Amino acid sequence: MKRLRHAGWRLKSVTVALIALNSVVFALQVLQGAAGQEWFYRYGLIPAVLFGVDAFSIYGSPTPYALTLLTSSFLHGNLSHLAVNMAFVAVLGSMVERAVGAWRFATVWTAAVVGGGLFHALWNSGSIVPTIGASAGVAGLIGVVTVGGWGGLVAGGLWLAVQVIGVVAEGPQVLDPEVAWQAHLAGFAIGVMGGLLVRWEIRRWRRRGGVNG
Repeated sequence: MKRLRHAGWRLKSVTVALIALNSVVFALQVLQGAAGQEWFYRYGLIPAVLFGVDAFSIYGSPTPYALTLLTSSFLHGNLSHLAVNMAFVAVLGSMVERAVGAWRFATVWTAAVVGGGLFHALWNSGSIVPTIGASAGVAGLIGVVTVGGWGGLVAGGLWLAVQVIGVVAEGPQVLDPEVAWQAHLAGFAIGVMGGLLVRWEIRRWRRRGGVNG
């Protein structure tokens, strides 16, 4: 894996695709007005439905329902929610994609989104509140950056501290109780593991005589 501080900021293909797709989905959702709000329940992740604790069915939801672990990541509650997540994707995504390659980037992102949503759902298995947003994927990117160099380690450590405080403070509602802190932590852990796996893979390849392209 190339050092992330030399990776540059120029947008790459998967990063652009993620930003475009999230933006298009949000625009379609807004254009539908009140009907667009129903997307949160159709395509958002509802833990109680995922695990069958609440047996009601939702018209229009994907089949199997587990697909909402992915579809929920393309929904955002408002413009600021979308803008913050996409800003992180634009900056961190371009760095990570250039450092690890397009398919590895896409794999880590998908694993972070699905794994983060699943961990959140397990933690809140009785909840009927839809979970939406790309923040678990963003957390995965932060995890990759954390193992990319000393600067990333410091930044990732500070970010992780905020997330842990969020989980601890969620009960007394010191911080925003609507934030899926558990999804962030799981996405981050997956990103760290993905980053370490890429480093190991490339080092092994170099030992076999490969040349870094």
